[in-house]
Order: sequence, then C-alpha cells, then structure tokens
Amino acid sequence: MPLNDEIQKMISEYCLRDLPGDINWHIEQFSFINDINLQKYLGRAYYSARYISKLMEAIQVSGDEIHPFIKFQIIQYASIYEAVITHLLWKNFSTHPEVLSLQTHKAYKPVAAFGKLVTMKYEDEIIYPCIYRDSKTSRNSISFGDKVDCAIRIGFVDTLYSKDIKDFYILRNLAHLENEADKQIEVELAQSRNAFWRMKPFLEKITIFLSDSTIE
Repeated sequence: MPLNDEIQKMISEYCLRDLPGDINWHIEQFSFINDINLQKYLGRAYYSARYISKLMEAIQVSGDEIHPFIKFQIIQYASIYEAVITHLLWKNFSTHPEVLSLQTHKAYKPVAAFGKLVTMKYEDEIIYPCIYRDSKTSRNSISFGDKVDCAIRIGFVDTLYSKDIKDFYILRNLAHLENEADKQIEVELAQSRNAFWRMKPFLEKITIFLSDSTIE
C-alpha cells in the first residue's frame, strides 16, 4: 500500500528542492549536442540521476538497500559521459586528424596474386604473402579509454578528470551481476558522488571549447 498523499508530497518536495532546475533545465545543459533527440535523452538521464540521489538522501537509505540507488547513478552518469564524447568525436570532429587516426590501424592483407604463383611453407604450415597497410577500425572496436584520450588531444576533455571518467565507464560495464561477483566489485557512494561532481566541469569545458572553436 503506498504512502499517504501528505508523505508523498513531502518526499517529492524534498527531492526537487535542491535541484538547480526541472528536466528542461537539465536538457539545456546539453544544448551543444546537435541531435535534439539525443539531447533530450541526455537531459533526462542527468535529471533522473540527480532525482534518485535526492530520493536516496530523503529516505536515508543505508546497508544493502543503498546499492541499487548508487548503481543506477553510476550507470546514468557513465552513459552520459560515453554518449557525449562519442557523439562529439564522430559528429563535430569527424574529419579531425586525431579522429581519423583513431579509426586507423595497421593490418596484414593477403596478396592473392602471389598465392597463385607459388606456395611457401614453414614447418608444414602454408605461408601467405601479405602487405602491411592502414585499415579502418570500426567505431565499436575502439575502447572508450582511447576515445577519451582522443578527446583530450582535441581539447574538449580535461586531463584533470579524464581518469575518473574512464573509471566510471569501467564500473558501469562491471555492473552485470556475473562480473560483479567474479571481480568482487562493489560500487560505493563516493563513486556516484564523484561522477556527479565531475559532470559540471565536463560540460562547462565542452561548452567553452565549442564556443571558442565556432568563433575562430
């Protein structure tokens, strides 16, 4: 049976009291994103992470009951960092030398013409003639850490909090029960708070950088 209306109102007012604005305010923090739909999803994720944090505080959750609150916040914040960095790299800076380099790796390519002319073996195994050339790396196979480092080199992510952003992403990917059990990982309140504290300078840095780039 739900709490009575008065208690529900008190909890709701508490959760909203210290937030800097409503969901539209949170969406506006991502105004630099040139995809309206993505901007809305980012704003909603940011707002929901803040609301859950205040709800956790309002009802003074502790012990095992605090785990889902923290885990949800880590997932939301890590997903925001990932989506923003990935979007900017491939939308705003798709032709930047750093992004082009990020998508390139060296790979061996067999040369079929030589294979028809001669067969070579080494210890009973066939040797295939190859050339070593640049190949395109698919976006999904590029690690998030490499994407963050690329964003740093371009200039829209600060090294000061880059390691934390990478760690949030690792925590999010370990949020599956089997991974948590295998690696004995426990998300902590300090980690979710740190993910929140890093968000403001992260967004401010991007807004200023993109604004200066536009002016130039």
